[in-house]
Amino acid sequence: MIPPARRRCVPLSVPLVALAFVACRPASDPPASAAQAASVPASLVPASLTLRADGAAVQLRASGPAGARWQVVCDTFAGPLVWEGTLPPASGPEAAAVTRWPRPDARRCEATLRAPPGAGDPTTLARAALTLPASRPATTTATTPANTPAPAAAPAPLTGRLSVTPATVRLGLREPWAVQVTLRRADGTPAPDGTPVLLSADGPGGARLSATRVTVNGEASWQLTPDVPGPYRLQARAGRWQAAADASVRPALLGRRPPVLWAGPDLQVGPLRWTTGAYPDDGTPVTLQALNRSGRVLWTAQVTTAQGVARARVPTLTGAVTLRLSVAGAEERLPWP
Repeated sequence: MIPPARRRCVPLSVPLVALAFVACRPASDPPASAAQAASVPASLVPASLTLRADGAAVQLRASGPAGARWQVVCDTFAGPLVWEGTLPPASGPEAAAVTRWPRPDARRCEATLRAPPGAGDPTTLARAALTLPASRPATTTATTPANTPAPAAAPAPLTGRLSVTPATVRLGLREPWAVQVTLRRADGTPAPDGTPVLLSADGPGGARLSATRVTVNGEASWQLTPDVPGPYRLQARAGRWQAAADASVRPALLGRRPPVLWAGPDLQVGPLRWTTGAYPDDGTPVTLQALNRSGRVLWTAQVTTAQGVARARVPTLTGAVTLRLSVAGAEERLPWP
């Protein structure tokens, strides 16, 4: 027997007997694909992001939950260039997009994919980075008449100095490195204004930052705030001159390991304090990740602090064995219950 709640009734008339009968038929279920798409949280939809140079263009491939937002930032001489977009809606929980644009005059581009609006905190689902090789100038061929003056001699080699202060910065306190390059000609006069200087910093885990600055009165400077702890190698190049310096980054969190209280689905991180005794600024991000036995990330989320404390609800996940959390370069790992 069909339950009454699932019946839909339509009156049928019979002309010969002037009586009305009612025929009932079961209401159809909603499409399975729509129910499945609505039941899948955005944080559990697989996400991927790739960024690559394709000839004279840069190409982005992104996939993840429908409505997820992607952003690409390229560091150019004139400042950062930013491209943004949103993954299109799809019949299922997963969507994809491919975007191309002319290659910018930059050495490095970074891309991020964030959860769609309404999915809670702006969780970062995926990241990608691209280091662009230096572009080659176009070559031309021409004949020179016999009475043409000889080309000017190549510019004299430069000498210079690279300085990085302080040698160690504390992550979380927004302490930047002040990087300065001083260039001189062989006769001791400043290098010509506008001389380009390529500055780069290589850190742990393949982290790399780079930018180009130009000299003014023989000097070029750079403010750099790293976001990964560990040793760094900073290098500067101008023509055939180059120099290098070593620096380091250490977490500023008091105790180096964030305190965690985990009871049932409720997780509390903190209270957190810097080595200066102050609370982190409200809104300081705390990243949470669930790992399986092979180290693969099954779930990730980002929460923020208020008065030095961050709170989250951790879902039930099959196969999770470790909870990894990180804040300002400090990390803690807990066994999954």
